[in-house]
Amino acid sequence: AAVLDDDAVMARWELLFALPLLVNRYRAGKLTCEAERTVAQLHIDTLRQRLCDLSWFMRCLNEHIARKANEEDKCKGRFWEARFKSQAILDEAGLLACMAYVDLNPLRAKIVDTPEASADVSLSARLNTEDDTKPALLPFVTQFKDSPKGIPFALADYLALVDWTGRAQREDKRGFITPDTPAILERLGLDADSFLIALGQHQLSRGSVIGHKQAQSAYAKAHHRRHVVGPPIKAA
Repeated sequence: AAVLDDDAVMARWELLFALPLLVNRYRAGKLTCEAERTVAQLHIDTLRQRLCDLSWFMRCLNEHIARKANEEDKCKGRFWEARFKSQAILDEAGLLACMAYVDLNPLRAKIVDTPEASADVSLSARLNTEDDTKPALLPFVTQFKDSPKGIPFALADYLALVDWTGRAQREDKRGFITPDTPAILERLGLDADSFLIALGQHQLSRGSVIGHKQAQSAYAKAHHRRHVVGPPIKAA
């Protein structure tokens, strides 16, 4: 967004909303004094920030989907029950928890029977390496110090973690991997040593950060807070 000129910012914003009257006059060259031009420029700078703001993106997406869904169901109200929120991922444990949570969503909703059968999660994209139409995901790297541009785990380890987590039966979710289902590495024909990564129970929707207790304390100190709230991810 920082490299877009004013005309590009106004054109993109106009695809979503009507431009403020003063900005419209600015674009048409009808402003007569420097004070009006200054105010118009401030408006454009605000629009530029919103174009790259995740919260504004979610707001626009929610409104668009809600209008269509409400028209179809002949009702009113927000489409999602809970409002969008942002959480800081503090360490590798928090990263693993979030990735596994998202990749297991279709399984938990009982849309699929195994995680690798999901079509719209990153796990599917990582396994379907022949599809080059989608943007490349950040790779897993085992030698993180030598190659910091990646996620510091082995892909086989992450697959085993997703498989292990997906076998847990939860009262609030319908879907899980049945006990008689072979391990994911066996299902995918991968040769890897057996292992188990232990994750403590967590509630990812709770708080503003995700990570070990030590990382949460360091984050709070760095941001001049007495404490922060996050899911209780415990060290192994």
